[in-house]
Order: sequence, then structure tokens, then C-alpha cells
Amino acid sequence: MQTKAVLDVSMVVANFNNGCYLEEFFNSIRRSTSWPKEIIFVDDGSTDDSLLIARRASDSFDNLKIIALPKNAGFANALNVGIEHCTTTFIMRMDPDDVLLPERIERQYEYITRNDLDVVGSNAFIFHSSTGISIGSTNFPATHEEIAKTIVKGEHGVLHPTVFGRASFFRFAPYIQENVPAEDYDIFARFLKEGARFGNVIEPLIRYRIHDGSASSRLRYSTIARTYELRDSLFGGNTPRWRVLTYYWFIKSYRNYLGSRSIASKSVWAALTCLCYPQKVVRKIAMTAAWRPGRRA
Repeated sequence: MQTKAVLDVSMVVANFNNGCYLEEFFNSIRRSTSWPKEIIFVDDGSTDDSLLIARRASDSFDNLKIIALPKNAGFANALNVGIEHCTTTFIMRMDPDDVLLPERIERQYEYITRNDLDVVGSNAFIFHSSTGISIGSTNFPATHEEIAKTIVKGEHGVLHPTVFGRASFFRFAPYIQENVPAEDYDIFARFLKEGARFGNVIEPLIRYRIHDGSASSRLRYSTIARTYELRDSLFGGNTPRWRVLTYYWFIKSYRNYLGSRSIASKSVWAALTCLCYPQKVVRKIAMTAAWRPGRRA
């Protein structure tokens, strides 16, 4: 590990029963071009072999700190525990069922420091766990102005497991367990209210896994409704129910489109996606055309 640059960042991971993905997760960190100063792995009362695998991984990671919670405290609470143990200027999020791409840490560290930003995300390749094949990619806005506008609308300006941000913001405005599974929108909306400057590295820097147990596969209307409730509370307004329903069906249709394996099914879900939010589809096409492998923001 001493042959790679060690950067002033803590990777915070909250784990619950992701044992079957942890070998791939830790292997992706081993392949990273730079190392985080510390990896804070909070096991949230797992009942599988997660702790055994994490402790075995600690033999090759002298920067790995394992915190085993005696019982399940919830995702946001587990993240807050991890943040409390961080000793660095920056904190990066990573989910244990995703895969880190080699240049992510180095790339985001350079980007956030060069542009004097507070929160930096990135795009992600989306892949289905059962096949390992990429089925799409995200298209988050790049600039602070675009990201701020997106958040104020009640949408996500950054992808949670790609976030790299200043520890001071995470400590000042911690996660709120009661807002799970909309905790990611909530915390970054509050960061924005506190004056945080955002950015996104345009290229994908993680592989984002879709599987039956992932939050992406279990999208509920209540999650979108709660997100808009938080938006209205933080930024004012009264989002109409039709807007909440339309956005819910846009996300659901797009995810079903990605997961479909037949042309007929893909066509139906693609049509519904366009019908629910045509501007978003046009923007995705434009973003896809703008990004090419090897291009840097």
C-alpha cells in the first residue's frame, strides 16, 4: 500500500448483509490508483458473513477500521457513526454492493481541490448483478448551478454512493434516519441551503449494482413523495400530486427499461419513460453524446 499515494479522505461504508458482494468490493479498492487515508466500515448488525469477510480483508488493509454495531441501527445512523470516526478533511461515500473504478479517489480529490468545491459526485455505470453486464449509465448535471437547480426542483443532483465531500458539512448537517430512504436528497439539499458548492465529474467512476435487494429495485411511491415533502419544507412551495406521480413513474419506467431483456418490453418502458418526462430523456441523450471515454471535465 505504501507504493500508492495516500490522500486526505475517509471512505465511509455502511453495510448490512452484503457479504456476497464484499470480496468484489474490497478487490476494487485494492485496484485503486490512490488510497484513502482510512476506510471506515460500519457493519449495521449483519446476520450474514459480512464481518468475517471484512475482518479477513483487514489483513491487507492497514487503513481499514471496522465498527460492528450490536444491532441494526438503520442506514443513516450507521453512516453517522462512521462519520464520527473520520479524521480527514474529506469524506467519500461508497456502498458495499457497488464497485469502485480505479481512478475514482484520485480523480475526485483532484477535482474538488482544484475547483474549491464542497461536494463532488460523478456518474456511474449501471450493471445488473445477475449478469455483470452494464445496462446503462447515469447522467447527472456537471456544474454547481445545474446541480442546485436540480435539487431545488426536488430531484437528485448527485448520486449518493459517488459523493466526495468536506467532512465539515457531514458533521454540521448529519444524516437523519427518519428520512430514509430519502436521506440522500435530504442531506444534500441541507448542504445546499448551508452554502455548499457542488460539482460532478462527468465520467462514470463507480459501477452501480442493481439487484433484488437494492434500493433501486425496490422504489416506492412513498420515497418520491417524501422527497418532495422535504423539498417543499426546505425550499418552499407545495408540489402537486400529479408532479410526484409523474416523477415516480418516470423513474420506475426507466429502471424497468434498463432491466428488461426483451425488445418488446424495452420498447414499452422506453415509451412510458419519454411520456412521463420527455425533457429528461432529451437531456440524457445530449449528455451521453457529450461524454466519451478518456475525456476529462
